[in-house]
Amino acid sequence: MDRMPLFNVPIQPTIVNRLHKMRSERTSRSYLPGMNNIGGQDHERVPKTSFVWLLVAGMAMAACGSNGRSTTRNTIPFTDLFTIRVDSAGGETYLNMQPDSVPGDSQLNARCTALYNYHDYLFENYAQVLWKEKELLAILPDTVAMRTKFHALLESDTAFRKLYMRSIDQDTVAPLPMDSAFWIAAHFFYLHRMNGRPTAHICVGINKVKEMSGTVAHPYHAAFCFMAVWGMDDTFGLLDQAIGSFKDELKTNPSDERLIEMQHAVYHTLAHSPELRKAVLDTYKQKARYLNFKLVK
Repeated sequence: MDRMPLFNVPIQPTIVNRLHKMRSERTSRSYLPGMNNIGGQDHERVPKTSFVWLLVAGMAMAACGSNGRSTTRNTIPFTDLFTIRVDSAGGETYLNMQPDSVPGDSQLNARCTALYNYHDYLFENYAQVLWKEKELLAILPDTVAMRTKFHALLESDTAFRKLYMRSIDQDTVAPLPMDSAFWIAAHFFYLHRMNGRPTAHICVGINKVKEMSGTVAHPYHAAFCFMAVWGMDDTFGLLDQAIGSFKDELKTNPSDERLIEMQHAVYHTLAHSPELRKAVLDTYKQKARYLNFKLVK
């Protein structure tokens, strides 16, 4: 999605320092000074405007308890919860690794479709296999061996498996207070310095959300907030409003100390934004039956 540039300051195009180009397009939106905003692409298998989970959720209800939560544990192999595809662009080959939104039976499909962006946050931030792309690419053109290695790397990542399966099996974690949810969601709007200039990202990983808490529940709380933010229609417009009075000052390339002050002011403004709060509450209303925690006052 193209928007007006946030700042009228020339800058070289920023390249996100990750090998996974397709995933960066899928999970990152950035404001770059002097450039049009770059909108992230929605997950191709789950059109944002249709939410396939609404069509299949009814099939899962018969296997759910009275509160809509699953009463059975997943039996599909862990590796079947993810997909890998070889892609190319500009003569360069790379891998597109991501959660599978339709991994198997109807009940699990409904949950994985509804929580695609939620699971993508967990995958992007905690799966070690993402940092093994060079190793996997070296196996090509043998795609069978490459996929076997991909599965082996997933299986060996026991910490990630435990974290991910806690969501798949809906193992309950601590509840998320609403005020904490609004504060976490605000931190996905990340005003910071990149390549020497002020830049803002709305991204699955380019932020300080992981650093906000070390509790067992935090990854799931953060994943939920990312899902809420990513589902909003005009995140750039909201960020533009929050930055507001800082625009002229940002053109002067302020000091690190001043930029941090602005960053926290933006967080505070967004955490109290009616639009962001509504997005969080609406997302919980839509997805609560699939989550492994409750949103509380």
